[in-house]
Amino acid sequence: MPAKGSSLESWLTYISSVHPREIELGLDRTRRVAERLDLVKPAALVVTVAGTNGKGSCVATMEAVLQQAGYKTGAYTSPHIQVFNERIRIDGVNVLDESLIDAFESIDAVRQEESLSYFEFATLAGLYLFREAKVDVALLEVGLGGRLDAVNIIDADVTIISSIGIDHRDWLGDDIETIAAEKAGIMRPKIPTVFGGLVPPLAVVSRATEIEAPLLVAGRDYHVEELSDSPLWHWRGQIADGTSLEWMSLPRPKLMLSNVAAALQALKLLPLKIEKDDVVAALTVLRLAARFEFRRDLSSSRSVIFDVAHNPDAMQQLAILLKRYKALEKGGGRIAAVLAVMADKDVRGMITALESCVDIWYIAQVDQARSMAAHEVAQTLKDVGKITDPESIVEFATVESAYSAACEQTVAGDTVLVTGSFFTVAAVYELSEQV
Repeated sequence: MPAKGSSLESWLTYISSVHPREIELGLDRTRRVAERLDLVKPAALVVTVAGTNGKGSCVATMEAVLQQAGYKTGAYTSPHIQVFNERIRIDGVNVLDESLIDAFESIDAVRQEESLSYFEFATLAGLYLFREAKVDVALLEVGLGGRLDAVNIIDADVTIISSIGIDHRDWLGDDIETIAAEKAGIMRPKIPTVFGGLVPPLAVVSRATEIEAPLLVAGRDYHVEELSDSPLWHWRGQIADGTSLEWMSLPRPKLMLSNVAAALQALKLLPLKIEKDDVVAALTVLRLAARFEFRRDLSSSRSVIFDVAHNPDAMQQLAILLKRYKALEKGGGRIAAVLAVMADKDVRGMITALESCVDIWYIAQVDQARSMAAHEVAQTLKDVGKITDPESIVEFATVESAYSAACEQTVAGDTVLVTGSFFTVAAVYELSEQV
């Protein structure tokens, strides 16, 4: 255990070493420690968000709207891009090192024989700090799956399943229904669940029926209407008693509308006063780091898009946004992609989804044991892609060198895209600035 007065970095090293495995799904150990600290109800209202993609966008949307409406929020998300503090926000602000250290000290003091993982320590720290800050609404993002994720020790007042796709096969399974059953583990008897897709898997529908949980599905119970050649869109949904509600001509945020719409529907199921003006104000400024985020390279001033897409479904959504960007906003400039991916992902599927949008590939690898070697990624791209110019694929030993080359070798009007994993984005994010 770190000595009194130790740095946050010392504590993060410590919590990484307590448990023998990086990931061990299960609720018992976390629940026992939470009960000792009286953390099982960290806020008056709780929303839990699971899903393959879009969880962070749902949380960010709810966080922004709730703050505009005058409510105090606590948001727990993962992983982080630059600093651990990003994982726990109170009223949209990362918690301080001192607050995290206090939380870790309190958790470690009562855990006794319980061996907590890094993620379990982090989850308990979030719950502890939300309770201490007396937040009105706690927004909890599931880390992996749902049923056995540490976040699931908390009973939510509304749950969101943003999307379901194939990812984390080693932990969640190889097919949609098996994965859906894990995500559906966050659902609670008679508590509404918002599903972010048009067709929920049978496992989600069956679970909702079994526990008599209202299931609100996109395109059936709430709706998005996009307006062609317009920055506006319409949202239609319902409040808790089933009464219809329409918010017309909302500003288009920089996040996927499917996630924003699910978040709005979840909020309107809570006993809170949220008006259209709150939504408009929130969506006008809504952004989330590395989710189709526009920045500028500090050295070359090149336009850069950061996106943490790391599976085929996320890459498909990224491709949609890139095509809209190229068609509506940037004209004929090229997209130069800096790509590094993890070997346990469906790399072939990721490349297939994205390749039609990219003109030049800067292939790299990150300093992680799970990283796929650059030459393997490049070969996969050649095998599955419609690449006519072999010189459009260049390999690099590091993300940093690939990013530097991409920024230096492109010209005004081109855009550099950094994607493939959180690690990829994190490696060069600080080399850019917000625009």
